[in-house]
Amino acid sequence: MANPIEVWKAERHPFDVWPDVQQYAAASTPMDQIPAPDLERMKWHGFFYRKRDAPGRYMNRIRITANEMTADQAKEIALMAYEYGHGIVDITTRANVQIQGLEISHLPKVTTRLEKVGLTSKQTGHDNIRNVFGHPFSGLMSHDLIDTRQLCRDVDAIYLGNRDFSDLPRKLNICFNGTEDHPAHYWTQDLSFLAAHNSDGDVGFQVLLAGTQGQNPRLAWHLPVFVYPDQVVPLTTAIIELFRAKGTREKRNNARLRFLVEEIGISGVLQWLEEKLPFRLEPSIAEPIPSSTPEEFVGWYRQKETKLWTMGLSVPLGRMTWRQLEGLAILSRKWGSSELRTTQEQGIAVINIPTGFKSAAATDAAALGLSVHADEYELNTMACTGSQFCNIAVTETKGHMLQLINKLRKKALK
Repeated sequence: MANPIEVWKAERHPFDVWPDVQQYAAASTPMDQIPAPDLERMKWHGFFYRKRDAPGRYMNRIRITANEMTADQAKEIALMAYEYGHGIVDITTRANVQIQGLEISHLPKVTTRLEKVGLTSKQTGHDNIRNVFGHPFSGLMSHDLIDTRQLCRDVDAIYLGNRDFSDLPRKLNICFNGTEDHPAHYWTQDLSFLAAHNSDGDVGFQVLLAGTQGQNPRLAWHLPVFVYPDQVVPLTTAIIELFRAKGTREKRNNARLRFLVEEIGISGVLQWLEEKLPFRLEPSIAEPIPSSTPEEFVGWYRQKETKLWTMGLSVPLGRMTWRQLEGLAILSRKWGSSELRTTQEQGIAVINIPTGFKSAAATDAAALGLSVHADEYELNTMACTGSQFCNIAVTETKGHMLQLINKLRKKALK
């Protein structure tokens, strides 16, 4: 029996549903009158129907490539959350930003407003390559081996808007780390590039392949090669082509990249790369070692330009009000360089704050209800969207987690 998802993907490419979405929006078409395949195709444009929200509401997931967001972008997201949604903004564990509560009539407006400030929500759901993130402070800190932000953007350019790479068997998660300190979450991605030196002292990347999270997690395999920065895009392209060509499309539960690697082995992956790449990869058996301490992005961090600082703010469970995000946009203009960074820990940071403005910036953040301090309970907790909005969640998450944090604090449990 054919996989029904593959059937409707083959019947009509999800990119092509957008004119219909515009018609649905113009007519304020109720959700229950929109064909189910079209509701799914909308995810290629970053819009997710929400049956558990008020009738006919949608969520928009916005790409924050390389964790970078300008003040203008942050303000526009905040205003859309206020004008069209529930007035809340969520930061995800891929450093995306989400706004909830949109009506069908809002969707084309959201897309237009995102494009005007240089953002997109394209291909942020379903069988696509998801947000490409790096270290949140990439390019800022003295311990960087390599600034990976441009590589994140270069990888984005491979597939965004590309029909050839927008019909994968399942989603694909790609990330970078430009430091030599590698937290465990890089072992749960489909493709991780981890900065390292080779035996000659050159800077490049070790590669992890086909990790997964979820109910049946699997840590990534080490691909025994050393990859130079100019080899990242062709290697990534070849891996995507391998997944598209060889990945199973019959059973969704077995369609992630890990199952293909289990089938063909790392030797099969290397053989594919040897056949497809116009250069020979440098063998390297040296494996990356996970760091023994978790990453923390809350607090003050001195940048490599020693008179500048990054202010990392705690956002409990990743949820902000629209006023908080708008306030951060204003704060970043006033005290920083009009730039923000989102983090994989569901937090946010303001960068390039001069030493003399640290106290004033922290005071303004506190006035927004955001702090440069967080106890171990806030630092070590995350939560998905939960049943408040998510169609597949079986329980509420963020509300329960906040209650749990407060109870643990009262009991002083560690």
